[in-house]
Amino acid sequence: MGRARHGGTAPAIKVAADTTFLSGGGEMGALMRAHDWAGSSLGPPSLWPQSLRTVVRLMLNTGHPMYVWWGADRACLYNDAYRESIGPERHPRSLGRPAREVWDEIWGIIGPQIEQVLSGGGATWHVDQLVPITRHGRLDDVYWTYSYSPIDDETAPRGIGGVLVVCTETTQQVLLARHLTTERDKLAQLFEQAPTFMAMLAGPEHRIELANPGYMQLIGHRAVLGRNIAEAVPEIAAQGYLRKLDEVFTSGNAYSENGARYSAPAKPGDPVGERFVDFVYQPIKDGRGRVTGIFVQGADVTERVRADHEQKEIAAALLASEARFRELAEKLRQANRQKDEFLATLAHELRNPLAPIRNALDLMRVAPEDAGAVVSAREVIGRQLAQMVRLIDDLLDLSRVSRGIVDLRRSRLTLADALRDAIETSRPLIEQSGHSLTVTLPGEEVVLEADPTRIVQVVANLLNNAAKFTPRGGRIALAARAEDDMAVVSVRDDGVGIPAAMLDQVFEMFTQLDPSHTQAGGGLGIGLTLVRRLVEMHGGTDEARSEGPRAGAEFVVRLPRAAAAVAPAGARAPAIPTAPRRATGRRIVVADDNVDAAEGLATLLRVLGYETRMAPDGQKALALAREFRPDVMVLDIAMPGLDGHELARAIRAEPGGRDMLLIAASGWGQAEDKQRSLDAGFDHHLVKPVEFEALDRLLRESGN
Repeated sequence: MGRARHGGTAPAIKVAADTTFLSGGGEMGALMRAHDWAGSSLGPPSLWPQSLRTVVRLMLNTGHPMYVWWGADRACLYNDAYRESIGPERHPRSLGRPAREVWDEIWGIIGPQIEQVLSGGGATWHVDQLVPITRHGRLDDVYWTYSYSPIDDETAPRGIGGVLVVCTETTQQVLLARHLTTERDKLAQLFEQAPTFMAMLAGPEHRIELANPGYMQLIGHRAVLGRNIAEAVPEIAAQGYLRKLDEVFTSGNAYSENGARYSAPAKPGDPVGERFVDFVYQPIKDGRGRVTGIFVQGADVTERVRADHEQKEIAAALLASEARFRELAEKLRQANRQKDEFLATLAHELRNPLAPIRNALDLMRVAPEDAGAVVSAREVIGRQLAQMVRLIDDLLDLSRVSRGIVDLRRSRLTLADALRDAIETSRPLIEQSGHSLTVTLPGEEVVLEADPTRIVQVVANLLNNAAKFTPRGGRIALAARAEDDMAVVSVRDDGVGIPAAMLDQVFEMFTQLDPSHTQAGGGLGIGLTLVRRLVEMHGGTDEARSEGPRAGAEFVVRLPRAAAAVAPAGARAPAIPTAPRRATGRRIVVADDNVDAAEGLATLLRVLGYETRMAPDGQKALALAREFRPDVMVLDIAMPGLDGHELARAIRAEPGGRDMLLIAASGWGQAEDKQRSLDAGFDHHLVKPVEFEALDRLLRESGN
């Protein structure tokens, strides 16, 4: 669909004729399924490109407001979370309509931003952008924080088929910030106009930096600004107040006194008069808690007793407002950081399995008659497809659990059966990592009343977590026992361990240890979050234990005795593409900690006539470079130990290393990632899954 809009003749692409990607999604999912797409430039959903289908699937199954513009007329698609912000004037009639028709009133604002993304200018990011829109019958000043990101489509101009909008309405936050600014301005005016006296003293010598009219009246209108209080107001020392100021500055503790006697002339040359004041010496502290000055505030209660109480309330309100503002700002910063890290990690983790899948498919095209190669390639595709399914299932499960739409299907289940199913689920990852697994089952039959699928998911996630964070060849122990009315399951490993401060945080969403510690696969940092949510839904508890880094870890789950089970759905095998032409070449080393990816690419290049070697990590790749003396090295970036950038620098420093062709192959593909590779000494940076034609072209061109 939509090929004519991109100009030229687009290559034919094969699309699946199903619309299961529109399942779920609340009201918008139902509207999309029922919509008559014949009148839209998008055409029937069964013919939508895979990139659009994937984004729509993600959009419909998230609680965050998202919007998609697709194709030459920027046809509109959005989810339930977004519809709340646009009002009845546009929902639901804007579904599938051109963006210019739907958003004509703000096209002058968003039009250039959309065109920047579609023209290949990169994603845009806008914070608290004023975009006034008409909703609920009136024009509202609405503020948004949003991003416009390109959606890849190889059939579209510049490879960009549309724009994904991830947005949050920030109208209330902006208005709150303005209100706080107004309040601070009011407080500054109050400082000058207050009926009480105030002064700001800086440093241990109590230099007078600010003094309001009330304070100047109190001390007799002397010239004091910029002078130390002992010389500017000598009676302060004589009456004991200087000693109290020194104590406050040294201790960091405020000092207050009511009805204090203070004697001073009403103005220079006048006789000394006696007054009574209530006052506070409040230490001013910097971000590290060090006292930098003292705030003096009080009231002359000889005439106005009540003024002091009023000012104390104002001061307290100021401190509370500033603390609340800092708290909100910190929460917003953390939320933005977690969102950005999660989106980057999601893109990386979904790309990683595609590299060995592409290599396996290329191998089957090149050597279709080699039965052993075809079987091996299919196994690789199966393993990597299972990894992608695990990632996507975890993401969708967490979304459902977080929104409370997961219903437990409880039935009676033996704990031993659940453990066996979990072991079977995790066995490929454990064996791929070279780990040994010991299992201790309870001596008696332990029965749960639970959802079997979710119990298996909990234990499998714990086993997968242990496999990922245990160095190759490690030991994993799965044990279960009955303890009063609870079933206790523990998974213990001798892996990288967990710092004490992280023991409870590892269950929080998107929390991950240092990615370089991961031994098998990556992850989105949501596996343990799912464990906690599912265990709590069953009325159980979980706990992480570790003696610290490099001391291994143990995860313990307790579930009420009496349980359930549901069989998981299988995955369909992908179609196998056709083979490219053969080529011959030189000596090549392929290094990648994803063994399937490395072996698949090395085998593919070997079939085409190149002499290849494979290394599973950076250290072995460096040793192989010294021994094998390759002409070309294709290196993964995110390898444990010695990563790709460090390896490239080390190779360039070797004799003859300057003459090697170094090609980076990474799941990270932003402009800054490519620049880092070039800075490290790479000649080229290819994004996973690496297109074989592009790699072959580089090899042939470099060999001329």
